[in-house]
Amino acid sequence: METAEIEADELVILVVRAAKVMVERLRAERPDDGASPMTVVHGLAARYLVDRDDVTAVELARHLRITKQSASEVVALLEQSGIVRRAPHPRDGRARVLLLTDAGAAKLAEGRERWRCIENEWATLVGRENLNVTRRALEAYLDNDAACGTGR
Repeated sequence: METAEIEADELVILVVRAAKVMVERLRAERPDDGASPMTVVHGLAARYLVDRDDVTAVELARHLRITKQSASEVVALLEQSGIVRRAPHPRDGRARVLLLTDAGAAKLAEGRERWRCIENEWATLVGRENLNVTRRALEAYLDNDAACGTGR
């Protein structure tokens, strides 16, 4: 294997490992000792609902790039945990929308504050501008992926 191939592989591995460490740390710092059935996907789902009142489970599945069945399971746990509630769709009488509850919004705010602390530590370690470059690079990659329609 050529050095360039190893380095390319290493970037993906580093991104995945760093994300895993940050999530594990966030879980370990939870007031309930991280004992929660919630996963990163549940957090991404709840975050997607912020300031939205017309998201259906089908749209959520598309956003998360998971199957409709998996999205239904995610929504069921979020609903059971009091983070989201279902309501009639404002324009389609057959559909239901997913709405973030007040408790869900409060939990997201707590989580964002804990993420902010981790991000600030990272910025102290590598410098805010380097972190901003990393952020822009990741956003560009995700935007390009969405524009190419390579997801489900």
